Amino acid sequence: MGLIIRWAEPAVEQFAERLDYIGGFNPDAARALRWRVNASLQRLADFPEMGRWVPEFGPGFYRELLVKPLRLLYEHHGDALVVTYVHRQEEAIGPDTFPEPS
Repeated sequence: MGLIIRWAEPAVEQFAERLDYIGGFNPDAARALRWRVNASLQRLADFPEMGRWVPEFGPGFYRELLVKPLRLLYEHHGDALVVTYVHRQEEAIGPDTFPEPS
């Protein structure tokens, strides 16, 4: 039995925006991407260490799962994996990418 997959609000919005954009050009590609992301997350739930450390941050912060053309950043919290951000693979990320905690 795998870990629970949860989505942080920014990740939900980012994923929806990317699917909407792709779906505007090719609805089948958007559906296929959604399926690939879901299948990859189910594998990740069984093997949470398969994601690599985000190179921009180094070990001990976020891990990422690459599902072309996306990078899904996630954290492991107890019995859950939390998808925190969704970026395109070519987007640079760094401390300025993320909003300040409130």
